[in-house]
Amino acid sequence: MWKLVMTEQMTYLSSIACPQKSPCQSRKIFLLQLSQDQYLVSWAQSIWWQLQDNKTFLAMLNHVLNVDGFYFSTTYDLTHTLQRLSNTSPEFQEMSLLERADQRFVWNGHLLRELSAQPEVHRFALPVLHGFITMHSCSINGKYFDWILISRRSCFRAGVRYYVRGIDSEGHAANFVETEQIVHYNGSRASFVQTRGSIPLFWSQRPNLKYKPLPLINKVANHMDGFQRHFDSQVIIYGKQVIINLVNQKGSEKPLEQAFATMVSSLASGMIRYIAFDFHKECKNMRWDRLSILMDQVAEMQDELSYFLVDSAGMVVASQEGVFRSNCMDCLDRTNVIQSLLARRSLQAQLQRLGVLHVGQKLEEQHDFEKIYKNAWADNANACAKQYAGTGALKTDFTRTGKRTQLGLVMDGWNSLIRYYKNNFSDGFRQDSIDLFLGNYSVDELESHSPLSVPRDLKFLALPIIMVVAFSMCIICLLMAGDTWTETLAYVLFWGVASIGTFFIILYNGKDFVDAPRLVQKEKMD
Repeated sequence: MWKLVMTEQMTYLSSIACPQKSPCQSRKIFLLQLSQDQYLVSWAQSIWWQLQDNKTFLAMLNHVLNVDGFYFSTTYDLTHTLQRLSNTSPEFQEMSLLERADQRFVWNGHLLRELSAQPEVHRFALPVLHGFITMHSCSINGKYFDWILISRRSCFRAGVRYYVRGIDSEGHAANFVETEQIVHYNGSRASFVQTRGSIPLFWSQRPNLKYKPLPLINKVANHMDGFQRHFDSQVIIYGKQVIINLVNQKGSEKPLEQAFATMVSSLASGMIRYIAFDFHKECKNMRWDRLSILMDQVAEMQDELSYFLVDSAGMVVASQEGVFRSNCMDCLDRTNVIQSLLARRSLQAQLQRLGVLHVGQKLEEQHDFEKIYKNAWADNANACAKQYAGTGALKTDFTRTGKRTQLGLVMDGWNSLIRYYKNNFSDGFRQDSIDLFLGNYSVDELESHSPLSVPRDLKFLALPIIMVVAFSMCIICLLMAGDTWTETLAYVLFWGVASIGTFFIILYNGKDFVDAPRLVQKEKMD
C-alpha cells in the first residue's frame, strides 16, 4: 500500500512541476520510481529477516528457561555459603539480596542490570541461582535434622560441553560448580564445601562427528597467566586447594593431565596440592571398591581442611580451611562420584560431633538415610549433567546403590548416544541460547547482517543425500539379486564403496556438519 501511495504522489508532483515532460524528464521520473521500488523491497526483506530472528531469539530464551534448576529465595542468600555469610559485617546483612549476591552465581544479572542502578526497587529484584537444591528432614537414632545439598553453577564462562572448555583470560573455568552440603540440628549448623571446574588451561575440544573429539591445548597462549588468575581467586575465596584430577593418564587425556601437573609444579604454591587419580584405570572391570585407595590417600588432607560448624548460640566452632577441587574431562560423572564420597566422610564427622551418630556408628549402616543421601547425590549429578552435557549423568547406578550394575552400563550407553547426537547436532543452538540469556551477545536492531543466517556449503546437503542413496541402493542390490552372483556382487561393491567413501568424506569434514554457535565466536574466547 505504501508503494502505491508513494507512486501516486510521485506522479502527481511530476504533473504539477512538469506539465509537458521532455524525454529526459520522463527518464528521471522513471529512475526515481525504480529507486523507490528497490528501497521498499529491501526494507521489506529486512523487516522479514528481523521477524524471523526475533522468533529464534525468543525460542532461545524459552529453551534456557525450560531447563530445570533455577532457584530463588525472598529471604535467604542462596549465592553464599554458610561460612561466607558468617564472616560478614552488619552493613552487609542490611544490604538487599541483589546487592550482596555473589555475582558468579547470579544467572539473571544481565536481565536485572537496569534495576541494579535503582536501590528503591532492589527488594523486587531477586538473584536467580542455576544448579541444584534438595532439602530433606532426616532421622537417625531418633534425632531429627535437616540435610541440604546445594550446587551453584557459575555464570562466568558458562556453556555446553564441547564448546566451552578450560579457562578464559580472566581465569574463569568452564562448568565451575560450587557444591555445599549443610546440616541443621538443634540450632547448630554445619557445612562442607567442594568445587569442580574444567582443567584450568587454555584448551578446546570441538565436536567434529567423532565420538570423542581430540582435546587440543593452545600452543601460543600464556597458560600460567590464566592458571594463576584462576587459583589466586580460588585461594582468596576458599583457602587451600586440594586438586583431584581424575582424567585418564594415557591416550588423548594424558597431555592435559601432564600439563596440569606441570603448571601446579611451576606455580610452586604452598596453598595448592595436586593428586592425579586415573579413575578408569583404577576402577576397570567394575572394581569400584578401589575408590577407597583415593579416599585413604586424601583422608589426612580432609581432616586438615575440616568443615564449618556454628553452635546454637551463633559461635563459630570450626572453620573450613580449604576445598577439594575435583575435575575430570567434563567435571560431571567421575567428579560427582568422588564428591559424594568426600561429602559422606565429612558428614560422618559432623553428625558424630553434633551427637546424632553414636561413637563407632557408621553412616553407611543407617539404611533409610543412606537411601536419601545416595539418591540426592545422583539427582545432583543428573541436574549438572543435563545443564552442561544435555543428558543425565553416567555412573549414577553406583551413586544410588553403592555398586556398579549391568543395567547401569546399559543406561550409560544410552545416555552416551544421546549426548553424541546433542553435542553434534543441537549444542550450537544451546550455546547461543545461554550466551543470549547471560548477555554475552546483545541484539542490535540496526545490524544489517543477521548472525543467525550462515550460508551452508553445497556439500552440507549433497554428501548426506549421496550417502543415503548409495547405502539404499546397496541394500536393494542385496535384496534383489541379479542374474549372476558376480553381477550382484559388482553392484553391491559399487554402491557399498560409494556409501562408505561418502561417509568418510563427511567424517573428514566433520566440523562443517555439526551445529556450531553463531552469536559468539568461541574460537576467539579460547
